[in-house]
Amino acid sequence: MNEKKISIVLPIYNEEKSIKKTILEWKNELDLLKIDYEIILAEDGSDDNTKNILLELINDDKNKIYLNNIVEKKRGYGGAIISSVKIANGEFILYVDADGQCNPKDFINFWNKKEFINDGIIIGNRKTRADTLFRLIMSKSFKIIHRILFYSKVKDPSCAYTLCRKKTFLELEKYLSYMVEGFGWGFVAACIKTKKNILEIDIDHKKRSEGKTNVFHLNEIPSIAIRNVIGLLRIKLM
Repeated sequence: MNEKKISIVLPIYNEEKSIKKTILEWKNELDLLKIDYEIILAEDGSDDNTKNILLELINDDKNKIYLNNIVEKKRGYGGAIISSVKIANGEFILYVDADGQCNPKDFINFWNKKEFINDGIIIGNRKTRADTLFRLIMSKSFKIIHRILFYSKVKDPSCAYTLCRKKTFLELEKYLSYMVEGFGWGFVAACIKTKKNILEIDIDHKKRSEGKTNVFHLNEIPSIAIRNVIGLLRIKLM
């Protein structure tokens, strides 16, 4: 096994307009920090040109830092992350959205605190969240349910900018299949359930420069909400 210090997991779906820029921003930042790393391209069955862009990056990768986790059939956001962690060579895992809204320059603040997470996680708190009003309302509504069920004081439990050791992630895997869409909510709930340490660090959250956020249609919201509430209840009762 080609051991690395950290594996950056990027769950990717239909990001043809911004994905190359996002990946190169992460690569440049990690190179500056001189960290032994790999970037796992967890592409999830995109139907635009995303796959071809990623394959070009992999083919041009002389240092073999890009790990191919590209699939034809969509497995879902959580499935993309879980499958990536299983093939990761890093001692640490950072999973982060690949939409370009999270700033790689915030990573050093996480890395400097990594000794905190011998048995826990560091999660971002988006100080000013640059999302649509609809998405913000959905998130705030679900946060109330999350707090009631888990007595959670985490400010931003759905934030996809999360660092932990690979062994910690694998310990939590049995809880993570219950959250079909709301992976972050389930991940934090599993950490609370198993009494993991949780440290929050403020991060910047930028508006999308290109592309658009994949959001659910209004008629899908009731079934999604029910599935994810049931998922949280299953985690709580395990």
